[in-house]
Amino acid sequence: MSIPSFKLRLAALAAVAIVPLGALTACDSSDSANASSPAALKDGFGGRATNRNVEFITYYDPSQDAFWNQIKQGADDAAQVSQLTLKAETAAGETGKMTDLINASAASKPAALVIPFNDPAWENAACEASKAGVAVFAYNVPPTGPAKDCVKAFVGQDFVEVGKLVGQKLVESVELSAGDKVLCPAEEPSQQYAIQRGGGVESVLKAKGVKCTYLRTSGEDAPALDKMQAWLTANKDVKAIVPLGGTPHRNAVQAEDAAGVKVPIVGFDTSPQVISGIKSGRIIATADQQGYVQGFQPVMEAALFLDFGLSPANVNSGGNSLIDKSTVTNLEDKALQGVRW
Repeated sequence: MSIPSFKLRLAALAAVAIVPLGALTACDSSDSANASSPAALKDGFGGRATNRNVEFITYYDPSQDAFWNQIKQGADDAAQVSQLTLKAETAAGETGKMTDLINASAASKPAALVIPFNDPAWENAACEASKAGVAVFAYNVPPTGPAKDCVKAFVGQDFVEVGKLVGQKLVESVELSAGDKVLCPAEEPSQQYAIQRGGGVESVLKAKGVKCTYLRTSGEDAPALDKMQAWLTANKDVKAIVPLGGTPHRNAVQAEDAAGVKVPIVGFDTSPQVISGIKSGRIIATADQQGYVQGFQPVMEAALFLDFGLSPANVNSGGNSLIDKSTVTNLEDKALQGVRW
């Protein structure tokens, strides 16, 4: 993967020890505090906190998934700018491993723990880490229930609202009638991102008398392609496909071709395959949840919280518009691979 040129500018920012960031100053800093990190700024950002260890855990493997690689790239860059020591680990899609990693993190006592909540299974572990004094930040998928009180903030897409945007784009672009089939494949349909995205889509489709048909694909490309191809082969009367996750979306066009089906696609997340599909007209539009922001922002908020005690804030990383043929060229800059696609 090529290294984005702007990373050099981020590194330069992190290294300017002589330039104060007055807008960030929340309290007085001492010479001894700054001495702990030669690259810290005069106001203490990048060096004021004694414990600068942050653990960043991904649910899916960034080396195998372009979207999760965007997330990790953002986290790496934020850690570089803020002089945090980032330990990155992945559960590689395994719920049990995710819980184990969080438990291990709580025992090692990093200053902050940054995790997604794709499944409620590890919410108790996250709360135990919080009780142990670890500042827990959420990204990508928010916690549910009691775990909401265990995290400092959430950075991610507003799934329901963006789902409504996708649903509206679909009904504007495709003539649908009551009872029509719309395939809504997702890596894990039972996880909150799919439930909320699908719910947003269906809140619009119900006016047409149409419901999603959900299909579990898993987070790996080969099985996702096989499962969608098999479903489409058996359901050639399908009217549209709304992939609820990046894996089924980047395999949707190929699955159609393999099944001998050609219907409109409107989905979520970006990848080279999705960009190509939009340019060719096979994909109408996609909702970009901007994975880079989901990695960068919570790590940066952790740094500001640790150095200055600034209160973290929830951030909607998804924006309020879709990417279509008129705007897709914004994602084609090769220097932004790993950041925008």
